[in-house]
Amino acid sequence: MPSEIPLTRIVKHLDNLLEISKYDEGVPSNGLMVDAGRPVSRLAAAVNTSFESIDGAAAAGAQLLLVHHTTWESIDRDLKEKKEEALRARGVSLYGAHAALDCSAEFSNAVTLAAALGVEVEGRFVEYGGGLAGAYGSVSGTFEGFVDRVREVLGVRIDAWKNSDRFGRIGIVPGGGPWTSYVAEAQGLGCDTYLTGEGTMYTKLFARETGMNLILATHYSTETYGVQALTASVAKEFDLPWEFVREDAAVG
Repeated sequence: MPSEIPLTRIVKHLDNLLEISKYDEGVPSNGLMVDAGRPVSRLAAAVNTSFESIDGAAAAGAQLLLVHHTTWESIDRDLKEKKEEALRARGVSLYGAHAALDCSAEFSNAVTLAAALGVEVEGRFVEYGGGLAGAYGSVSGTFEGFVDRVREVLGVRIDAWKNSDRFGRIGIVPGGGPWTSYVAEAQGLGCDTYLTGEGTMYTKLFARETGMNLILATHYSTETYGVQALTASVAKEFDLPWEFVREDAAVG
C-alpha cells in the first residue's frame, strides 16, 4: 500500500522545485490552490482544473491534483467556486503550476514538447510572468516531415502553413502563443518555423507576410508534457503512484 505523505511536505517540495516565489501573474496561479485536508498516497495530473479532471482524479483515488491551469475567476466565472467545492467534497487538493511550469528549466511545456518532437533546444525566449516560456532549437528533415511528426506525436488535427523554403530552426511557445511579437522574436533568433497551440488571424497573416512557417497544434495538446514530467518527478521523489487525467472536452 502506498505511503501517506503529508500534503505540506509535497507542497514545500513543489514550491522549491518550481521556485514559485519568482513568479507574479497578478492573480494566484502557482502553488497550493485548494487544501482538502488529507495526506497524499496517490497523485493525479491534468492540464486544466476542469470538472472532468476533478472527477478523474477522484476516480483514480488521488488526494492531490497537479494542474497547469488552475481555476481563475476571470475565465471560469462562478464555476471557480463550484470547482473548488467539488475538489473539497472529493477530498482532492489542488496545486497549480502556470508560469512556474512554463518557465521551468527542466519541466517546461516548451522543453518537454521539444524533446517529444526531436527538437534540440538551444535556448529560451518569450518573457512571461518572471521567466522565459518558449524554447528554440534545431531539427533535421523537411517542414512537411516535421508537420507529420507533430501530428503523429500529439495525435490531433493540426494546422500548418509553409511560408518559407528554409527549415531547420524552430521557435516553440506551447499553449496560447498567438502574439506577433513572439513570432518576431523567434525570427530574430534565426528561426524559420514557429510552433504554438493556437493562433489568430493576425498570427497567420504576420507569419505569411514575414516568411515564417507556422504550425498551430492546439492549446491542450501542446501543454500535456510539462505537467506529466513534473508529476512523474514528484511521484518518484515520494515513491507515490500517479495518473494523467485526459480531458476529452479540451483536446480539439
